[in-house]
Amino acid sequence: VGTVVSTTQAIRATRAEKIARAERDAAEAARVAEALARADAQRRQEQAEDLLAFMIGDFRTGLEKIGQLKLLDSVGEKALAYFAALDPRDLTDTALIRQAKALTQIGEVRLAEGRYQDATDAFTRGYDRAAALFARHPKNGDMLFERAQAEYWIGFVANRRGDFGEWRKWFTTYRDSALQLAALEGDTTRARTEVSYGYHNLAVLELDRGNPVPAHEGFLAEEKIVQGMLRSDPGNSALLYRLSDISSWLGKIAELDGNYSEAIARYNAMAENLASLVTREPNVVRWKARYAESQIFLGIVLTVCGRVNEAHEKLVGARASLARLTTQDPLNFSWRASYNSATERLVLLLYNGHLSNAREVLDELVTNTEDLVAREPGSQFFAAERLAAWRLEAAVRFAEGRADADAAAQRAIDLSEALLSKSHLDRFALGAVTQTFLLAGRIADHLARKDLANRQWLRAWALLSPKLERSDDWRVLDPAAQILTLLGRGAEAQPMLTKLRQFGYHTTDPLAAPILDVVQLPAAQTQKP
Repeated sequence: VGTVVSTTQAIRATRAEKIARAERDAAEAARVAEALARADAQRRQEQAEDLLAFMIGDFRTGLEKIGQLKLLDSVGEKALAYFAALDPRDLTDTALIRQAKALTQIGEVRLAEGRYQDATDAFTRGYDRAAALFARHPKNGDMLFERAQAEYWIGFVANRRGDFGEWRKWFTTYRDSALQLAALEGDTTRARTEVSYGYHNLAVLELDRGNPVPAHEGFLAEEKIVQGMLRSDPGNSALLYRLSDISSWLGKIAELDGNYSEAIARYNAMAENLASLVTREPNVVRWKARYAESQIFLGIVLTVCGRVNEAHEKLVGARASLARLTTQDPLNFSWRASYNSATERLVLLLYNGHLSNAREVLDELVTNTEDLVAREPGSQFFAAERLAAWRLEAAVRFAEGRADADAAAQRAIDLSEALLSKSHLDRFALGAVTQTFLLAGRIADHLARKDLANRQWLRAWALLSPKLERSDDWRVLDPAAQILTLLGRGAEAQPMLTKLRQFGYHTTDPLAAPILDVVQLPAAQTQKP
């Protein structure tokens, strides 16, 4: 019996061992299969993300050069949907940094299209991924760099939307990240580049807040770094472009200081650098667009110097170039905004003596600015462009002797009220609002509604007077002198008029000329783009 029991037990033990071994083998096979499946899924994910990175990165760069970013619309949408569908538990460090880069690039495309909220959403999602990565690896410069890129772009969109609080917050954060990167990896090209951009961004912010001295210092610090990098790499197109951009800002500061000859020199330096880039790389459309913008800047400062024929030539040429570019890529709203800027300045030039030509150009300007605001109602810049267009509409109707000039002025006032409801207005928006109240007062005064005229002028004065103490900007001094004179306070206007004359300032506005005591200038020869 004992032998039978032992044999039975042995058989049972052998069977159990076989079952256990089979279960172990099955478990191991399942583990291996799961590992293979995970590796296969990871490989497919990496392949998909590599393809997206190419489409949104290298391919985007090529499309940007030829002005065809619209072709990336569907790619961006599919990429966002793909990222949203992924399980966060499956995201490796490599996947996270790849996605952070892709989301930042998607945000740049959305920004170029004027889709500010969509751009902010993409940049914020990219920031979240990069910030999570750097928190895991606080000594990794690549991850800090990606976080900094998202910080910059979030601040940039806030700037475009007129959200000053967010603008300052994110640009300061970006500057701090740049300094942290320099401390982490030393005097590398990447760290120097980021620090130079940190100087640049806060200089722009200071200039917007009416602080030209720290802004000037910031741009000079940036220029010194970029010039140093360019000496080490003289063929670098990106650095040459950076120098042209710095020249534009230094030109703006010189213009604000009443130093128009310095402004012209800086804008010419900007144009020369860009012209060399266009010659070197004629298929890069961005160089052509920025060159056209340099001609707008020159057109504006040449106008205030009284060189109206030269100004007219610059503006007509810039407008024609931008018209070709916007036809090529109608979704590039930055180019459309620049086109509108050239059109606005051209209307101001034609307004004195060429009303029929001004009317033709102005009709298009009003239509274009209304379309931009309809597509991106959150943009303060687009809203200010629309306001400027309607103010010009009222001015031209007034010059034409039309009875409905008052209606156009009221439309401009309504748009001004909407802008004033914002927490902060940049210089362009503030100028557009101020000029609106000034013109509305003139129209009311012409209609013998003196009380209303005075109320409009006092509103304009309330907006301008806080800017006068430290300002040599003709955009402030000119309307301020007009308003004080119209209010019967001519003695208070004299210091402003003296400054303008010392600067060599001229106006082409026939309404302002008698007050500013400037000999009226010959109108520009009519040309069509």
